[in-house]
Amino acid sequence: MTDTSVILSAFLDESVPVEDRKDLEQQLLVGQALGLKYWTPRFVYDPSAGANANIVSLAPEKVQAIAARSRELGFRIGCIGTAVGKVKLVDVSDGNAAPYRTPAQHLEVLRQAIAVAQTCGAKFLRAFSFYPPRGADPEAYYGQALDRLAAMTAECQRAGVIYLLEPEPHLIGYNSDMMLRLVHDIGSDHLLINPDAANMHVQGYDGYAEYLKVAQAGKLGFMHIKDYTAPCPKAIAVDEEALRHFGSVDVGIAGHNRIFADLVQRLPAVNAQLRALGAEGLILDVEGHMKGGGQFGGWSGPDGIGVAVRALINLLQASGITAVIRQYGDIRKK
Repeated sequence: MTDTSVILSAFLDESVPVEDRKDLEQQLLVGQALGLKYWTPRFVYDPSAGANANIVSLAPEKVQAIAARSRELGFRIGCIGTAVGKVKLVDVSDGNAAPYRTPAQHLEVLRQAIAVAQTCGAKFLRAFSFYPPRGADPEAYYGQALDRLAAMTAECQRAGVIYLLEPEPHLIGYNSDMMLRLVHDIGSDHLLINPDAANMHVQGYDGYAEYLKVAQAGKLGFMHIKDYTAPCPKAIAVDEEALRHFGSVDVGIAGHNRIFADLVQRLPAVNAQLRALGAEGLILDVEGHMKGGGQFGGWSGPDGIGVAVRALINLLQASGITAVIRQYGDIRKK
């Protein structure tokens, strides 16, 4: 990996041909065909339960089996796609389908996520910053979220794992200003930000401007890549049916061409910062939502994830950025 390269990864649970069956072998097969060396586990079909489950909720032996199969097929796992922090701060019925967890309950979920990351050799946890009651002023609940995140970040720092804040509508950290405030108030180098231009765009923000705030503050830890094809002058509420216009970076309007034009200049410093924390460099994680997406996941299918990955590689190359993917030397001869 060079100073001006990024590691390409993806949520391969989006790549399965049948949306409701996140088969592990299908996920990894598509990842191999796309040339990915890295992937981010999130949902995996659990045959014993007959349902999909987040990897954090699986028994340790099942996590070990996923990690072993991943290595066998030539992958590395850079990040775990958790729902940590995607819970309510207050136990109220407000139309938000997210669950409520007490601080003690949720800290235990975080510890399970850290254990999964260590089993898989992952350095990052994709996570969130808690929901205040729907319609409430986030400022009134900022202190609660800060206290929870401070304790959780301390757990991550002790384990050598980096907590990545992702912005989404209605969270305390719903935009870059709020996420940066949380990061600065906690003051740990193991709490960084995972910009998502599409998640900013659908709230009516400029995806490039939101990325730039994070990059200029030196808090860029990871990047989710998905785009949006329709203007959003007003924020879209947490509504699965309304979020239907996701697209690849070549057709989206969230500003990835400007983002990568800026990123190429910052990559030497960003990669050096992340390597100092024990990571291998900046990961760009494709979360395409090419066939639909929303508050609790999305789906691209094998065709959609292929389009999203190829469009990303093309735009990176045009921006002077090299993507770390499989090459001839990575093929294992029979």
